[in-house]
Amino acid sequence: MVGKPCRESVKVGMKTSPRISKRHQDDPGGPTSSASTSAEVVSTKSTPYQRMRELLGARAVEAEQGATVVDSVEGLREVLRRKEPTSKLLLRMKLLWISDHAYGLWKLIRMHFVDAQAPETLDDMLSVFKVSYEANRQDIDSLLLTATLWNLESDSELLPSPGTIVDINEYSNLQLYNDTQCQLT
Repeated sequence: MVGKPCRESVKVGMKTSPRISKRHQDDPGGPTSSASTSAEVVSTKSTPYQRMRELLGARAVEAEQGATVVDSVEGLREVLRRKEPTSKLLLRMKLLWISDHAYGLWKLIRMHFVDAQAPETLDDMLSVFKVSYEANRQDIDSLLLTATLWNLESDSELLPSPGTIVDINEYSNLQLYNDTQCQLT
């Protein structure tokens, strides 16, 4: 989880320019003098980096607290079978492999996920699922979560590497296909 950095005050010493001085002429103390006048500015604002870290931390907490965390394919299947409106879901799964596909002129990838806490090694799971995928597609798809992403290729640096546990909190078309296969885009 990302923590919030401490806010610190920053003192900045600067010399005012005539243009800055003119802006302050409306002050009750009268106009400021020439450009050689120095002023000390105390800023309590955080940097853009710090603000982004705070934003990401807040979103992570919101995602954890405001969403139901589902970390297994079977658990997701149960949620989807209920067919009742659910609150936000945060899907936490382990990426096994990514495959490239085409649909007409469109390129797409499919990301194949397994339970986040699966105890088997990545190599063991790939030898069972990926190696025999073409011959056993329906059976394997019923045991995994498949996410489809359009206009990407499997070697994109935007994608996580196999074996990574991924939190998916934005998706569309989350559905149960043939009452067994969990899919989303």
